[in-house]
Amino acid sequence: MLRGFNTFRKRITLLSGGLLLSLSLVLVTSFYQLASTRLSEASGESLVNISQSISNILSANLMEREREILLLSKRSSLYANQDLSELQHDIDQIKNSYKNYAWIGFANLDGLVLASSNGVLKGADVSQRPWFIHGRTGPFVGDVHKALLLEKLLPKPKDGAPIRFVDFAAPVIGENGALKGVVATHADWSWVREVLLSSLAEASRQKGIDIFIIDKEHNILYPDNHLSDFRVPEVLPSNGQFKTLMWQDDKEYLTSLVSVRSPESTNLGWKIVVRQPLSIAMSVVNEVHKLLLFLGVFSTLLCMLLAYQFAGTLSRPIERLAQTAKSIQQGNRHLTFQDDSQLNEITSLSRSLQEMMSSLLDREQSLLKMNLTLEEKVRTRTAELEAIVRQDSLTNSFNRLALDEALLKQFASAQASDSTFSIIMVDADHFKKVNDQYGHTVGDTVLKKTAKLLANRVADKGMVARFGGEEFTILLPTISAQEALNIAEVLRQELETEEMSAGLYITASFGVAMYNVEDRHHEQVLNRADSALYKAKEQGRNRVIVSD
Repeated sequence: MLRGFNTFRKRITLLSGGLLLSLSLVLVTSFYQLASTRLSEASGESLVNISQSISNILSANLMEREREILLLSKRSSLYANQDLSELQHDIDQIKNSYKNYAWIGFANLDGLVLASSNGVLKGADVSQRPWFIHGRTGPFVGDVHKALLLEKLLPKPKDGAPIRFVDFAAPVIGENGALKGVVATHADWSWVREVLLSSLAEASRQKGIDIFIIDKEHNILYPDNHLSDFRVPEVLPSNGQFKTLMWQDDKEYLTSLVSVRSPESTNLGWKIVVRQPLSIAMSVVNEVHKLLLFLGVFSTLLCMLLAYQFAGTLSRPIERLAQTAKSIQQGNRHLTFQDDSQLNEITSLSRSLQEMMSSLLDREQSLLKMNLTLEEKVRTRTAELEAIVRQDSLTNSFNRLALDEALLKQFASAQASDSTFSIIMVDADHFKKVNDQYGHTVGDTVLKKTAKLLANRVADKGMVARFGGEEFTILLPTISAQEALNIAEVLRQELETEEMSAGLYITASFGVAMYNVEDRHHEQVLNRADSALYKAKEQGRNRVIVSD
């Protein structure tokens, strides 16, 4: 890991730089997190304030329009006579006083318009219009809707957007308490743009702040959305709160929401949603973060340079001692560990090294002689250990490790030279009964005698290994299946006649398999022999089965 920093000087430099860089990163990260949180909260609260300001102004406008239509509906003298000229005059006057009134009119009980601003729609039937239906029973403020009857009578907006209105209506009650009709106004929805312009300063607009007005179903009322399917996120902050949200363009925005207080007559459910790109909201923190990172890296490099120079004053005497030791190691026995350093530690180290070198040179010769003797002992002991590792401790036959190594070697040889080999799997029958009836000591004796009998019969034809428990494996190089069968049959007969203990005889089952040129792994031969062994067990034990 520190291969490129294998000197005292480099490692001190690396350690100093690493510590300072780590400290810088911790401080920068902590500051960034704190500043991000604080700025996010400040920006979010600013968006909430903008939303609240727009909501207040919009609510005040709605209530003002509702109050005007209520006042107009309560001037009963205007509706008392058949001649409605005075009502017509007041309607025109009110419309001219507020530029965003697109239409003002009065309809009788049958929904027939009797008086209207500039005579527009006079005589028209409005009995099916929502403002007339709801206005008969009380004050009504309608949601934003497209113009229907007035669309062809009013000039088209320059941006091509459809004309949209907010209806304000109220019932007209005569002096006798009877309903005389409904008076209503259509306020052009463009008045909301004036509300937003008065609430959002130019500096805020330059910061990428967008404003949306949505209804109960999250449909966008402002800005006009007639040419796209743009939508606000499904999950929005609670009223008066803010949070960071992913919008439709897959960008994160700091988003606030404030509900618009509706007039008492109608619950419009409008909400003001204000958003600002998170990248802009956090731009100041990001710039400071970059500056702090730059300062941290610069100070780290400067510190590393100073540490490198300082470490040099400490490492040079050690480097000279190391060079002297290297020269001595290369055969120059005439050098001495003398150093003119003024550091007490270095002087003491030089003296100790010199004394140690003298002692080591004296012992070098004796160690060389001892080494020759030790190497011979190690070789002998290693050979003994290797034999022990590959020998079964109970039966003194080969163990599974030795068998796997020999079988793998034999398999590779068979593949290379088109030779063959066979395997005999041997398993003592009902061996558990021997342990249960005679004890494990007798069981161990049975295993030892079995291993000895197998080894004596196989001799130099192959190897016998204890495969595990009461199971043995015989590897027979260059032996065909028929020859292996003959050997197995002889072994079976000898085993059943061999007295293992006083009056104790056992039998064994044998499975024989031969290497096949189609085999791709040595264990395939073992598996076939094992399968043949189990067939021998299934067919009554004490028999030899050759694998197909």
